[in-house]
Amino acid sequence: MKKLMSGMIYAWYAAYYIFAYGIGLFARHLPYYKNLWLIAERKTDARDNGLHFFRYISQKYPEVNTAFIIEKRSPDYERVKKFGKIIEPYTFRHMLAFACARVRISTHYMGCSFDAYRFRRLDKFRLVRGKNVLIRHGITANDLRELHYPEAHPDLMVCSAVPEYQDMIAHYGHPEGVIQMLGLCRYDRLSEAHEIKKQILIMPTWRYFLRGLSDEAFQKSDYYRKFMGILSSDILANALEHHDFKVIFYLHYELQPYTQLFHTENPRIEVKTLGECDVQDLLMESAMLITDYSSVFFDFAYMTKPLAYLQFDEEKFYETQYKRGYFNCQTDGFGPVFQCADKTVEYICDTLNRGMKMEAGYIERVEKFFGERSANHCERTFQAVREIL
Repeated sequence: MKKLMSGMIYAWYAAYYIFAYGIGLFARHLPYYKNLWLIAERKTDARDNGLHFFRYISQKYPEVNTAFIIEKRSPDYERVKKFGKIIEPYTFRHMLAFACARVRISTHYMGCSFDAYRFRRLDKFRLVRGKNVLIRHGITANDLRELHYPEAHPDLMVCSAVPEYQDMIAHYGHPEGVIQMLGLCRYDRLSEAHEIKKQILIMPTWRYFLRGLSDEAFQKSDYYRKFMGILSSDILANALEHHDFKVIFYLHYELQPYTQLFHTENPRIEVKTLGECDVQDLLMESAMLITDYSSVFFDFAYMTKPLAYLQFDEEKFYETQYKRGYFNCQTDGFGPVFQCADKTVEYICDTLNRGMKMEAGYIERVEKFFGERSANHCERTFQAVREIL
């Protein structure tokens, strides 16, 4: 029954797309859809490379017909709307725009579609027409099998670091010219002058095996205990008071429902929710980052600020979530790797005492990893997209 239902959904999407494509043969000549560059992130928000690219095009190349897919109920809707045309997802206009678009540009493969997973499967069999550009959600540290050819065949896929580019060229199997080292669009902003507050950011990633747990079960997990061990540390509390610093704790999108469980009475520790802040703002204004496996550490390292990894479940993480890739935090990382909360707190205190500076050895790794860092990623991406058209 489950396979039958899944097959029916695939058939429905295929039929709906074909219907929209047929109408699109005429609609694509109308001003609204003509030569359309369709851009998307997760459709529920706009805080990533899609937003930065959309804004850049609308400001520098207003003659290009662009549209951004985002829900009207999204807290980011109004700020996106001021840059250009908005399309409400899961409407016929959305499907028609998807079918008419000259190029579809997203942070996740097939992110402009109704259903990224199912359209990725349809695209595998060449059922989806038109150009597709993957501007990426972040730098890839692990081996993402779903982006290997022919599981995915975008016309352009962005890389942002020397070893990442080398690894994808060697192992992902895409035709020559598809993978290009252009840099993430949001990195343009990281290069701008900005204020760094007396603030430490703790931002771990998610786990497949933690999603959907009851609150009680989640609180019994090592994940909860380790990060609460940091937040409830008296040693950290004293260090924050002494140096007049604060901590921001921010859970990954997938684990946001458990945010309220990370409660602390310490006024110097703030637990933030999804709608309260922008991830890039948090990264830019924070003086130090504590994470686990989240690729946000690449953004932070790009700014040469100190960070550390708390990796207490490394074996289970790579067994259940991602396959190991070229990047090993122990040998390639931009900060030390710890397995317990106490050692992590100790390193935070040491870093506070030495003025929140990244150590020289890690700065060398940053420079080797990124190569030349220049603030023109949006322009390079724009020219690369125009080239494939």
